[in-house]
Amino acid sequence: MAPAPQNDARRAALVKGASRAKIKALVNLSACTGCEVCIAVCPVPSCIEKFGEDPASFGVYVNYDICIGCMLCVKDCPWDTIRMVPTPSVAGHQTSLDSQPNKEHPVFARPELVPEEIRGFVEKPPFSDPAAAPLFQKQNPQVPNIMGPK
Repeated sequence: MAPAPQNDARRAALVKGASRAKIKALVNLSACTGCEVCIAVCPVPSCIEKFGEDPASFGVYVNYDICIGCMLCVKDCPWDTIRMVPTPSVAGHQTSLDSQPNKEHPVFARPELVPEEIRGFVEKPPFSDPAAAPLFQKQNPQVPNIMGPK
């Protein structure tokens, strides 16, 4: 069953619900392949969005204002690139692009890959919150074998 279509009233309700979430999904772009599994399983329309037109620049980002912390994206990501982080650790961040542990992904050199209204991540330093740092140390920073997950 597809999620209900997004409209202003639904978005307002999602923002209100998401404001109570204790955790938010953070996509580590260093290993994201842009496969869109997370988008398919997310129950919130437009919460996770894809960018990039070629394999060298693919990626997804999470809109924190509507992420409800359900963890479905984490459970179903075949590449193990999504972690849940405490909501306070990403306070002031609009999307998961603001919360990247490094600036190595092509989107940092080519911010035009994403909508203009979320490009504030370009000016932000790499994300280094002590609550989130150990989550990425457990992750393989290599892009996975294209032939299969994990």
